Amino acid sequence: MRYSKLLIIILVLLNLSLEVAAQGDKRTEKMFEAARTLYSENNYTKSIDVCDEILKKDPEHVNTHLLLAEMYKDMDSTRLEINHLTKAQKNSDNPLIDFRLGEAFYRLGMYSEALSFYEKYKVNKAIPEKRQFLLACKMASCKFAINSIANPVDFEPNNLGDNVNSPNDEYWPTPTLDGKHLVFTRLLKDSVSRPQEDFFVADLDSIQWEAEPISEVNTPDNEGAQTLSADSKIMFFTACNREDGFGSCDIFFSRMVDGKWTPACNAGEPLNTRSWEAQPSLSSDNHYLYFSSNRPGGKGKKDIWRIEFLGFSELGNPKWGKLENLEAINTDGDEISPFIHANNQNFYFASDAHIGMGGFDLYSAEIDVDGTVNNLKNMGYPINTYRDDMGLTISSIGDIAYFSSARDSERGLDIFSFNLDRGLQPNPVTYVQATVTNKKTKEPVAAEIELVNLNSKVEKSRIQCADEKGQVILVLPLRRNYAFNVSEDGFLFYSQSMQLANENTLTDPIILNIELEPIEVGAQMELYNIYYETDSFRILPQSEPELQKLVAFLENNRELRVEIQGHTDSSGNPESNLELSKRRAQSVVDYLAEHNIQVGRLVSEGYGDTRPIASNETAEGRKQNRRTTIKIISK
Repeated sequence: MRYSKLLIIILVLLNLSLEVAAQGDKRTEKMFEAARTLYSENNYTKSIDVCDEILKKDPEHVNTHLLLAEMYKDMDSTRLEINHLTKAQKNSDNPLIDFRLGEAFYRLGMYSEALSFYEKYKVNKAIPEKRQFLLACKMASCKFAINSIANPVDFEPNNLGDNVNSPNDEYWPTPTLDGKHLVFTRLLKDSVSRPQEDFFVADLDSIQWEAEPISEVNTPDNEGAQTLSADSKIMFFTACNREDGFGSCDIFFSRMVDGKWTPACNAGEPLNTRSWEAQPSLSSDNHYLYFSSNRPGGKGKKDIWRIEFLGFSELGNPKWGKLENLEAINTDGDEISPFIHANNQNFYFASDAHIGMGGFDLYSAEIDVDGTVNNLKNMGYPINTYRDDMGLTISSIGDIAYFSSARDSERGLDIFSFNLDRGLQPNPVTYVQATVTNKKTKEPVAAEIELVNLNSKVEKSRIQCADEKGQVILVLPLRRNYAFNVSEDGFLFYSQSMQLANENTLTDPIILNIELEPIEVGAQMELYNIYYETDSFRILPQSEPELQKLVAFLENNRELRVEIQGHTDSSGNPESNLELSKRRAQSVVDYLAEHNIQVGRLVSEGYGDTRPIASNETAEGRKQNRRTTIKIISK
């Protein structure tokens, strides 16, 4: 350790072209060598004392000022560092001191002063190539910071109060999808043996209810940096130095079963390696787990990665798929604290290497379905400052952000919220909360739910299974149209059309109580995602997912003979409606026949507006009456 640090000091001093022999008497130089040796041994106090003695004899001793500047930099005493760099500069023409002064003023957030010294250093023609790139980035950051301070974003943080915060440190806030609860990490400083991180949950709807520990997951070891699934039944989190760990820090998981969290387990390979893996963020469709890692193969020190989450094996362990490095986000520095919003598009993270205010800044970006990253930008001042700003989460409704800060030094880290500037808000979402039961027995059915975005040709359908209580939660970005299908062996499948506009928000979610019809003669299902051209029987392309679902159903139940029924609302001429409904029913039969369903199993009939299932007096009622019905007529 001593020799490696001594080598660094020698290189630093050589870089600054210190000319020890040219200064002072032999006793002074002997004292300086002693001070430098003490510094290499991390004995800063004695080294500073020796340097002070040198400066009493020779106040302009350049080497001593530079050595003191180096020590004060290591000690984060930036103003003292600047003081000694300035004094050294008076008796040295080494241009590297200008760069060092630029760096020091930048760390203090004194951007105009930093930019001035960077520009002065830029005149030097002998700048190493690697430092040229760094210099360009720092100058760009200074200009960005000056402009950001002149054009601040809205930022009025509010302490969440004593039902969340305590004299201990609280951080890493995770709001639940419905916005009613907040899960967070608390550092218990008054722990019997040593400070310990545990999980707590608070009720955001009540100022009276004190945060409670999640006792099933908490252990005598540390747990922190958690993420929740949309239904709050899966938790991934960071744990370090565990006996079942792969590296220094790994990602662990727990599941909510019968109202209780299961004991935490390592999430396994290839997510975890011998390297550092931490700070997971799970997409609301359970498709990807984002995390930070310093594993080999990245672009910088700590990179942000994502890995496909394929659900759980029969043994209850996570199954993992494709692993990706988010190259468009990562730099040669550190990228940490990833957060994917509930819309699975808006993404937030911290970096110390992108253009910013200094230290770690917070950034936002958008991630397309294919993984392409767009619109990467700094979140601006005063969200970001010259200090480290390293993580935030955002409510599913998109207007409130949560973060941790030591704004009151006596309290330590507390959790704050603030209304997010409109230009930084993520795209809005709503959610479907469905309960699936057997229509006859009323028992819950752990059915498969498929959701198809009809506005996208590239986005894959989402498939999720209801739990043992027949319940499922699905997050849906607004301004899109969806086909919603529920299926289970032995039942007719359920079909629903969802056209989401701005009036749907998390304060007004879609609640569905779905009763699946057992397969038997006379049973029927209403299909709402078969679409036709206006006043025509020509089937539109967005009907394909629903029709393929019907093909699969008939292939899996080859003994069934069904009637395809066409229905309309009461708009228009009844005779025309009847004829149109017959032609549309026949179009479905023709499609099924083209996909190898035997024509002898199919009967078509149109009923026009004669069999309404809702009032034709409202737009919603007319929408429900325009449908295709599949009725089982024999087995």
